[in-house]
Amino acid sequence: MNIAIVGCGFVADFYMATLRDHPQLRVIAAHDIVAEHAERFHRHWGIPVFVDAAEMLAAHDFQMVLNLTNPDSHYAVSKRFLNAGKHVYSEKPMAMQFEQARELVELARSLNLHFTSAPCNHLGEAPQAMARALAQGCIGTPRLTYAEMDDNFIALAPYRNWRSASGAYWPYRDEFAVGCTLEHAGYNLAWLLLFFGPVRRIVAYQSLRFPGKPIDGEHEAPDFSLAALEFHSGMVARLTCSIVAPHDHGFRIIGDEGVLHAADCWFYRTSAYYRRYLRIRNRFMLSPIRHRLPLTPTGPATKRRGSAAMDFARGPREMSLAIEQGRPSRVPADFALHFNEIALAIHHADTEHPVYHATTTFVPLPPVTDPIL
Repeated sequence: MNIAIVGCGFVADFYMATLRDHPQLRVIAAHDIVAEHAERFHRHWGIPVFVDAAEMLAAHDFQMVLNLTNPDSHYAVSKRFLNAGKHVYSEKPMAMQFEQARELVELARSLNLHFTSAPCNHLGEAPQAMARALAQGCIGTPRLTYAEMDDNFIALAPYRNWRSASGAYWPYRDEFAVGCTLEHAGYNLAWLLLFFGPVRRIVAYQSLRFPGKPIDGEHEAPDFSLAALEFHSGMVARLTCSIVAPHDHGFRIIGDEGVLHAADCWFYRTSAYYRRYLRIRNRFMLSPIRHRLPLTPTGPATKRRGSAAMDFARGPREMSLAIEQGRPSRVPADFALHFNEIALAIHHADTEHPVYHATTTFVPLPPVTDPIL
């Protein structure tokens, strides 16, 4: 399938690197409204880059667009290319306002087009293995989940020097203006929804713990958020996001017979294991024996390190396979809309209105039984 990239900034290089593992997706053009960004991207990756979107549409025949612009532009860019008859895979969030996200999903449906958003990490080997283990009752009945997404004290890091493969600087002004919840909560939410289905109610709190970071615009987003999620299935989960606390991407599901652990929900092949409870005389404890979950490949392996080790292109490839095979996608619009609604509810929480009742739902996702290659 021929695809085009819109937005040639920092994250576009991550997609380009992982697209090499999915040669069935052919990037034939790119677009960025900033000429300097377009030139840099063209120079590094050697593909045609247009400053004018209309020129790109006229010059190249492609079926899918990867919307990798900054979050404030996601809604307008996705809407434009859906109306141009293109399937769209957007970076998170779908839009900065939930009603805009819902509008895009309805527009795509009316045009018989596929539309969804990142992340796609629920397609990874570790969460798929955890879903199988839960179904097999490895920890009994799941009762509670703790999901962490802490990314260190970013404001004190040398973030102004961070650059991607083509030389794009990390967009720190956008990141600090958008906030850690919309940037990162989706990774944990994708796992939670895969395991436990749709959320019923959200009780959330957020705070700006280290103000004064450089931003575009007038509003600096919170750098800490905490949410309690109540699922229709009965699960209750605590989700924590921050760019203040030390790095912790741990994921724990507590059952009445043991605890299921994953080290880092960013990484598709992260280590995952469970430990069962022991009762020895008057003592109650978790067994020191770890039962490591076997990971079955659900996509190509990667030798990349750090955040670039995520297979960003697995979601677009899955969407393209669904289009080609005429089947529902494992990154469907209703699933993406639901986790966007939850993330936006947390992002917009305040002390006066901390409780939100979800208005969307989704069909449970089928397991990945064949590698997405």
